[in-house]
Amino acid sequence: MKLAQTLKTTLSIALIATGAFALSGTTSAQAKKKTTTKPVTIYLTRHGETTGNVMGRVQGWSDFPLTKNGLSVANDLGRGLKGKTFKYAYAGNLTRQEVTAKHALKYSGNAKVKVKISSALREGGYGSFEGDSIATDNALIAGVYGYKNGDEMMAKQGKAYWTKLQDAYYTLDKQNSQKTKLVKGDRAESSKQVQKRMAKELKQIAKTTKRHGGGNVLVVSSGMSINEYLASMTKKYKGTPLKNASVTKLTYKNNKLSVSGKIGSLYYVNKGAKLAK
Repeated sequence: MKLAQTLKTTLSIALIATGAFALSGTTSAQAKKKTTTKPVTIYLTRHGETTGNVMGRVQGWSDFPLTKNGLSVANDLGRGLKGKTFKYAYAGNLTRQEVTAKHALKYSGNAKVKVKISSALREGGYGSFEGDSIATDNALIAGVYGYKNGDEMMAKQGKAYWTKLQDAYYTLDKQNSQKTKLVKGDRAESSKQVQKRMAKELKQIAKTTKRHGGGNVLVVSSGMSINEYLASMTKKYKGTPLKNASVTKLTYKNNKLSVSGKIGSLYYVNKGAKLAK
């Protein structure tokens, strides 16, 4: 009887030790997995130069292609990003955004990364003003706020200029100042609409990336939509116009995106241009 009890006690101790070891191993594996999650960094980028940029046209949702120079700048961006490994890449549903992303990936050594397309990342919509001459519309847009012209409006509005510009298009198109037959869904967006869709999509991209181990993400959008988004989420924003293929790095931490470094940096483009010589 004593021998049986001794064997039973010994077996129980062994099982407890084995369970503790297994539990310890599981905890270590989980801890290791947690520590190997990389930081999430989004490279928020404006597309390369387009025919619309050169001609001074209101682009919005209209699909103006990249110029020869625009393609070259996209390639320089890629060269400047060489050494960066991108886990994912996203672009708006406009040709200028998608092509910029593909060229940047190709020349940075990330050609195998597929570009995911999202309409939430496209440029702000201008409804009845799409394709107009910017110069021609300037006085009309500035007049919404009582200014004589676009230059005066920009000087007076400062960093609020881009959101005010978007809202002027929205106000005029809501009034149907151009007398078009566009339905509501095709009319100009307000700055709040642009900010909401951009913020939601970028947050979702960050969350998805973190859930899959973190890493770098290339996101190509447009000047107005990026400006409006940044105006709503960081005190670093000063309203400075964003140049083609400029990059603003966003980091994701504690369920929040924040700007890391300079807004609208041309560091990667300039670096790539030097490497191309």
